[in-house]
Amino acid sequence: MPPDVTEEILLRLPISSLLRLRRVCKRWCDMISNPHFIKEHAYRSPKHLLLYLPKLDRSSVLHPKAFKPCNATIIDEKWSPLTWAASHMDPDDHLFASCDGLLCFYKALTYTLKITNPATGQCLQFLKPDGISLNDFHYLYSFGFHPTTGEYKLVHFLREPQRYKSGQPFHFDTIQVYTLGDDRWRNIKAPRPCCMVNLGVVNVDGAMYWLTEDEGTSCGMAVMSFDLREETFASIQLPPMDVKETAFCANPKIAYYITEIDEKVEHRWFLKYSIQSPLVPRYVPQPCFIHREKILLQDREGSVCYHGLRGEGVQIEQGEEVKLLHLGPYRFYETQSYFYKETLVPLSRYAAAAIARTPRLFAPPVASN
Repeated sequence: MPPDVTEEILLRLPISSLLRLRRVCKRWCDMISNPHFIKEHAYRSPKHLLLYLPKLDRSSVLHPKAFKPCNATIIDEKWSPLTWAASHMDPDDHLFASCDGLLCFYKALTYTLKITNPATGQCLQFLKPDGISLNDFHYLYSFGFHPTTGEYKLVHFLREPQRYKSGQPFHFDTIQVYTLGDDRWRNIKAPRPCCMVNLGVVNVDGAMYWLTEDEGTSCGMAVMSFDLREETFASIQLPPMDVKETAFCANPKIAYYITEIDEKVEHRWFLKYSIQSPLVPRYVPQPCFIHREKILLQDREGSVCYHGLRGEGVQIEQGEEVKLLHLGPYRFYETQSYFYKETLVPLSRYAAAAIARTPRLFAPPVASN
């Protein structure tokens, strides 16, 4: 067959098949390993939702026997749950980012961050930046990719420990950036001394976005963006919204949350959905909870379901919810959800700068009962 026909066929195959077919001949191996092929295959791969529950309980730091089992579930494009066999996940792994088919884990018991490609089984560990405090948490890190430069970058928000107060915005004057393949973290001066990255950080089209305080606006909040190519900051004002104090939210500022929906930024505000929840409490796993015109919901008992979003105004009806799975006796606020798509991106090119390499991390997903 002509090479272009062969390539077109291979692009339609799952990664598990491509990993085997690389061994057929050198021509196929070169084709599948080509950066253009990898980029095109990732573009065509369907985007899934990944539900993740961390293993590590706070008490587990001093009592290792208290480690809880890890749950990782893929929700495919048909909204069917597939269970990942994540038995080889380290007990102290805490997922903090999913970007371009790579997963990033904050390791609570060691001085490292772990980046994995579950589709290929490759895994690397990198040192955390110098100067981090005892109040270091997974949400102080993010991971992004710039499609033009092809660079992956880890970002650490260096919080000032003396001004730290739980649940409140924290102050910082520097972010620390690490480009995969480099030998060190770099400090970059930040324009605002206050932010709320615990309310979400999203990475879209080569930029990171998070919320920050801005007393000059009606809502007291703004969006800060960080361009991963130019490493520059910009501020985006939020649209006026009427967020009132309620019994469930004593501080209207923390009623905001930033999330990714359509994998793009239009640089304008418009109302996409207005969603009314039923009287029975429902919660959304963070940071990604809307996908393919459906919203992901969870209750206090650990049941996960979805509800269709038809039109701007949506009234969530319990009778119309579709149950996906039951997560068990986990605290509902521990559940994390990220967008994920399989990719052939090789981590081996960054192995020289890593401190550790480990074998295959995940088994392929299997259908849940």
